[in-house]
Amino acid sequence: MLLETLIKKLEAEFSSLQFVVDKQNHTITIPPTHKEFGHVEIEDDGDEFIVVVGNFTHWQASCYTEGLSDEEKAEMIAEEVVEFLHDLLNDKIILWGSHREGGGFYYRDEEQR
Repeated sequence: MLLETLIKKLEAEFSSLQFVVDKQNHTITIPPTHKEFGHVEIEDDGDEFIVVVGNFTHWQASCYTEGLSDEEKAEMIAEEVVEFLHDLLNDKIILWGSHREGGGFYYRDEEQR
């Protein structure tokens, strides 16, 4: 259910975004616009998404709010991923590092230490 919810949101929010769905492996892959960036891969891990952000880092999107139906949780988690992708594709996120050495991201408007 989680993967299907995200697919619908991606199709609605990013009509021109090309992505590949692998239902057998429960993943969505967004090809890079620059090969050195790497793919964005979103894996449905049952109750959360693991979002691998190119060759830089990954993060999890999940919902721990009690009292929600599975459908409501899926909507909230998928919306979190969509918001992140909007920010990533609109250059609001700074990425650093690599999977070989660690990495991360922060938003352009966040104060850095």
